[in-house]
Amino acid sequence: MRNFIRNLATVGCAAMLAMIAAPAAAEEDGHVTYIIQANDTLYGIKERFLVSDADVFELRDYNRVRNTRALRINSTLLIPRKMLDYTPIELRVFRQSGPVSIEGGDAFDGQVLNEGERIVTRRNGFVTLMTNDGKRISLPSNTTARLIRARRYTLGETIDIDFEVESGRARARSPRLNEEDRLRMRTPLAVTAVRGTEFRVAYDPQSGESSLTEVTEGVVNVSAGNDQIDAASGFGIASTAAGVSEPLPLLPAPEFVDGGAIQTGEALEFTIEPVTGATGYRVQLAKEAGFLDVIAEELVEGTQATVTDIENGSYFVRARAISQSGLEGETAATPFRRKQLGIAAEEPEGSIDEGYRFAWIGNGEGENMFAFQMWEAGNPQTLLIDEVGFSETEFVLTDLDRGQYQWRVAIAQADEEEGLLKIWGETQTLNITE
Repeated sequence: MRNFIRNLATVGCAAMLAMIAAPAAAEEDGHVTYIIQANDTLYGIKERFLVSDADVFELRDYNRVRNTRALRINSTLLIPRKMLDYTPIELRVFRQSGPVSIEGGDAFDGQVLNEGERIVTRRNGFVTLMTNDGKRISLPSNTTARLIRARRYTLGETIDIDFEVESGRARARSPRLNEEDRLRMRTPLAVTAVRGTEFRVAYDPQSGESSLTEVTEGVVNVSAGNDQIDAASGFGIASTAAGVSEPLPLLPAPEFVDGGAIQTGEALEFTIEPVTGATGYRVQLAKEAGFLDVIAEELVEGTQATVTDIENGSYFVRARAISQSGLEGETAATPFRRKQLGIAAEEPEGSIDEGYRFAWIGNGEGENMFAFQMWEAGNPQTLLIDEVGFSETEFVLTDLDRGQYQWRVAIAQADEEEGLLKIWGETQTLNITE
């Protein structure tokens, strides 16, 4: 029965010396550990776990083994990952919306992202990639990323996923990993490695000054230059070519003013409660609370976000505060409903058989009812006309004296959840001089 080391802390002194002596390229790829069993030889290990016959000699030198056919039982063997036989892990397109491409072609649901391929999202393009066992990588809009490695090694069924964000942002979510398993997200400046957590990375090639890591669950290890440091949930790290910063606390999740209110306007309007230390906010909309299916995103410098071209339905909105360092903070989702409902009034026509015709256009799906009010300018407390509950889209008034009047029209709909929705249109002014 095979026995595999699952904790690198138990590696002995000889193994540690081998690690120090290992070539730089092998260090970049890393290695897995194997405990020598009875009758093991390097040639036998090669037949079970390695790719090439030539790997036997490199493995011998890597571990300073003197006799390839006589290995000490229970000693530790370090095997570079690049030598290991494997089967590909399929990282498939799970959810997508907007412009998303893989290697220049339009991405489609179920498509596999192969090693070496680039995936690109444009404005309002979003994609979530998922493995069969639930590991997820999500890319928001304006992101370019490349899959370096997605493998399951024969040795210990060890998982190895390596993903590079060339520009933009990415979020990774993974169930708990074993000690030898690896999920890494890198940028040109830094590498972030995890074992069962959720985190985000970001890189802007235009500035090229820093790489950002934001941890929202678990612990990650970030390395850049000659530095490496662990960051726990609720903290972020800014990395440069020179090294990594100390962990910085992420800003708290913003709240919305009337965030759960039904949205009836032509555009969605969200007002954010200011967060101390924020220089701006990232606002995202999704159809479900987990934000696997993000459909819109806006970066705003103030506290007001406007989103257009959203159909009627139930949605979730969330915002992240952006700090001076560029780190984005915590999030909390708020549900809301979107049901477009509005009124557009036309200018009233002149005298029609001693009357005046008022007309309007109702905007909204379903059965519309209307209300009409008129008053003398400057005296809205005293209504001259107050008609409600009719379905016609015009109104004719007679016997109006000379003077200045103001009027408005409301549209109303019965809603199963909200009851009666009533939206008043803009107040109009009418001057009668004859």
